[in-house]
Amino acid sequence: MGSPSIADLLEATSRELAGTDARVYRRVGEHLQRTAQAIEELSSPPEPSHRALALLGKGSFLQQSVATLKGLCKQNGIPGYSKLKKADLAKVLEQHGVEPPPRPLESFSKKELIGLVRQLLGGSFG
Repeated sequence: MGSPSIADLLEATSRELAGTDARVYRRVGEHLQRTAQAIEELSSPPEPSHRALALLGKGSFLQQSVATLKGLCKQNGIPGYSKLKKADLAKVLEQHGVEPPPRPLESFSKKELIGLVRQLLGGSFG
């Protein structure tokens, strides 16, 4: 048998290119998957630690904004909340057994925030 025909060479080259393309596509797919995971991790805020939540104290629905209360209703699948006032939203959430979130940081005074940070850091600053 002699040298390979042009058709054989084209077929071998096509197979080689197809294998290279598949490896490239696999690597691109893996890269896109890692990138999507990184974006997801960056876009979702970290969960506050139990210690930090304990320092904030027990929450109250009345300390929250109306928008926050409506968001809690939506998250918990509570219907008919859109036209309710703050006190009524709080009652509905309590009736559905929703736990009030901790007091918003914006409601703390500067002195209270400094105290919280000191507690988090173990009182070693001051």
